[in-house]
Amino acid sequence: MRTRLVALFVPLALGLAACGSDGAATDTAADPSEPAASAAASQEPAGAGGAAAEGTLDGVSTSGEPGAEPTVKVADPPFSIDETTVEVLEEGSGPVVEEGNRVEAQLVLVNGRDGKVIDSTYGQDGPPVSLNATEGQLLAGLYKGLLGQREGSRVAIAVPPVDAFGTAGFPQGNVQPDDTVVFVVDIEKVKEVAPPLAMAQGEERQAPADLPSLQVNDEGVPTGFAADENTADELDKLIAEPVIVGDGKKVKSGQTVTVHYLGQLYPDGKIFDQSWTRGEPATFQIGTGSVIAGWDEGIVGQTVGSRVILAIPPEQAYGKQGSPPDIPANAPLIFAVDILAAS
Repeated sequence: MRTRLVALFVPLALGLAACGSDGAATDTAADPSEPAASAAASQEPAGAGGAAAEGTLDGVSTSGEPGAEPTVKVADPPFSIDETTVEVLEEGSGPVVEEGNRVEAQLVLVNGRDGKVIDSTYGQDGPPVSLNATEGQLLAGLYKGLLGQREGSRVAIAVPPVDAFGTAGFPQGNVQPDDTVVFVVDIEKVKEVAPPLAMAQGEERQAPADLPSLQVNDEGVPTGFAADENTADELDKLIAEPVIVGDGKKVKSGQTVTVHYLGQLYPDGKIFDQSWTRGEPATFQIGTGSVIAGWDEGIVGQTVGSRVILAIPPEQAYGKQGSPPDIPANAPLIFAVDILAAS
């Protein structure tokens, strides 16, 4: 299950962090609360976008056939670099990665300070990791290194701290503030994708009376849930109810979805996370264990353009572990989710 690398490269938020079926967090580089300030989101601001410099990464060697897990060695650590630089190890013949493309890839991440592998997608269950080649939706160095590369290529990308984890580093992955990191990436597929919707659009539908009512502002953006005397006090099963039914295609398991969302403690407690205030939707794979079970079950089968209320019992959210400091143990959750794209 690729929960760790998805959390590293895609700016997920707290309500989306994957949990096991018993509510315990899956084995990730971060603890369950980490995605609220994900590695991607917590990096120091990098420079303007654009492709990385190309060159030879002296001191870093990679062996192994493309498609199989590479062996990456740092000859004389620590290895560092001042500018994100990409070395093409094997050039493919497929389409070139352009801004906004979806890239399916296998990759390994190595720390230049000690040459140790931070993590790898190779040999894990499920499809390749799916990456949006969109500025702001990946670590800056990975984004820059992918631009301009061809499908079928294997590339090594050396990334200085400013384009990786910034002055905060990434303690969960043993990355210190001044560490250069190195990606080796097998680019398996490059896809053009239609731009996502700005917000849900479609036929409005009344929510069940026993759910908290969703509040929206003048622009139609969700602002929170409010309970009343009809609201059920407890949740004993997952509820997935569209209040706007989009006319797009149904979401399938394994697809990459783009959503705007608001997450709140059920029935009308603290809002613990939302994408609207960050100004960027979230993108992740659905139905593969990359997000909490209530999302995997509740989003698959809905249509693009829909706004779905997900009321999630604890065992399909964070269970007895919770997600401190904002989500206590055995807490039911409620979300408003706008499904903006799926591919």
